[in-house]
Amino acid sequence: MKSSFLITVFFSTSLLFTSCTDNKNAEMIKGKWTGVEWLVDGSASSYNAPGTVFEFEDKGKYSFTYNGTVESGSYKVENDMLFTTPEKQTEMMVKIAKLTTDTLIFEMNRSGAAEKLTLVKK
Repeated sequence: MKSSFLITVFFSTSLLFTSCTDNKNAEMIKGKWTGVEWLVDGSASSYNAPGTVFEFEDKGKYSFTYNGTVESGSYKVENDMLFTTPEKQTEMMVKIAKLTTDTLIFEMNRSGAAEKLTLVKK
């Protein structure tokens, strides 16, 4: 009985904390972000970080540009996860490793290779 009470208290506290974080991250991610570094397995990659631009709008819409190719769709932020759904495609998820007023770092995993994309706000 005591353990179920503790679990309930822990879950409620966690939910309260993450709901505050959700709002903060959802607000802070809005704007235009340009890539400055793209690492694969901790080393410099051949990906064009400066050619990578994300723009997150107020109403859950985003656009992503990479080397002139544009993707757009909807997005949502839950805790430290960003979910994007390109138009007529499947939802994707990346981890928000860091989000400040001027820096956004995504951690991704593509076919077993750990990737880290650092972007700055424009």
